[in-house]
Amino acid sequence: MKLLLTALLQAQLCICSLAAQPEYYGYYEDSDAAASIAPEVVDAADADGWATGRPMTERRRNRPTSEPRPLRQMLGVQRYINDVVDSEVHEEGVRYRFDDNVIERVREDVIPELCYLTSDNITIYNSFLLDRNCMEEFESVSPQCVGFKCDLAHYFLEHGAKIFTDFFNATDYKEGMEIIHRELSTAFEKLDMCTCGREFFKAAFKCAPFYNANALFAATGNYEDDIVMFGKIARNVDVKSASKFFDRLLAGVCEETSTGICLNSIFNVLEELVEMGVNTLEDFDDYDDGDRKYQKEQEKRCDAMFGSYRAWEKDGRDLSDFDGGTEEFWEVMLNMTAKTTNAFYCEKKCKKDRGALYPCCLRRMLEDEKMFDNVQRVVESVYKIIPATNYRFEWDGFYELEYRFEREWSAQELEERASWTVPANLRDALMRTLHAAKYCEGKIVRCSK
Repeated sequence: MKLLLTALLQAQLCICSLAAQPEYYGYYEDSDAAASIAPEVVDAADADGWATGRPMTERRRNRPTSEPRPLRQMLGVQRYINDVVDSEVHEEGVRYRFDDNVIERVREDVIPELCYLTSDNITIYNSFLLDRNCMEEFESVSPQCVGFKCDLAHYFLEHGAKIFTDFFNATDYKEGMEIIHRELSTAFEKLDMCTCGREFFKAAFKCAPFYNANALFAATGNYEDDIVMFGKIARNVDVKSASKFFDRLLAGVCEETSTGICLNSIFNVLEELVEMGVNTLEDFDDYDDGDRKYQKEQEKRCDAMFGSYRAWEKDGRDLSDFDGGTEEFWEVMLNMTAKTTNAFYCEKKCKKDRGALYPCCLRRMLEDEKMFDNVQRVVESVYKIIPATNYRFEWDGFYELEYRFEREWSAQELEERASWTVPANLRDALMRTLHAAKYCEGKIVRCSK
């Protein structure tokens, strides 16, 4: 379970983010603060191979032994940061920039394609990321949003290096989450994600089933079977419902609240959860070694997750005993996760405090039945297409499937898959996991505005 808590922290922190600074560089605005941290940052950079043109032996001699950066260790990126970001010390502060290769690719290839090509001048020879169909879809958005894809490329080039560095220089997990929160909130505002972002993603989902850009061929190594497989999956998975789900999700995230938009409220919750997860990990050995009386006291703490841990362990079932592709597995797992979140939100002593972790805007999102109807349709479409991803799924003749495929998948099995729907008990268990505060017995958990 200790590993599970660590995995939860990693899942919460693996979120892509964006931020704001000019000219492909990022500065620490406080020059005094920058001066105080600059030597350490540069030494850390050298130790991880950030600096260029320096002998490896010199980098090793300068390896720092002070302040840890747990996100680098957790995500295993120490050896690869040099391939992405360079750092320099200036009077204005510590400056971060992408590696020259990254800057060159974005400036000379990505930006010209996303900013200057149109459906009238795009060809198979001058484009890579987009094809004509996708270009037409992106041009069909409202006039004020036509330039969104171009703005996105510039934003990444101008601010991505500082965001990347700040995140991996975070000294603890909560700081990492705070950095994601800050930069993502800034990006939402600067890029007008709540208007143009929604239109952009609608267009992207619309063109996805017929995507045929050169990037697809490069990603598959020009292997015909993989290219055909992509088209088969993209045309049979319910991309339309996926688009509707994502749009409703963005609409919920963009709802105005006392903290600005709901995105901020959600990240405030995530930051608290990370802190609680860290508290649990730090005190776990004492909990594990303690007697039952001590454990019960820890399970009632409102600043940790021992109660959720106990609920998981008390269930007693081992997920490895179940086949991961069956309804039984998902029923057992979701029922176990529902018990853990119920223990977290519904502990009598902590109910009043849990309101801070239950924003009203998040409650409205979780009560959006149409959003989860779309999720269900996507899941069902994925389940139904799985047999067709088998490499033996071929047609030998007129209405005749390859005989080895028929040995693996009988006509009856295919018919059952084609008519399958998500069982009501699985959806209920999912909602009890995601929206545990709604299902508490006794006094309700009141959402926070």
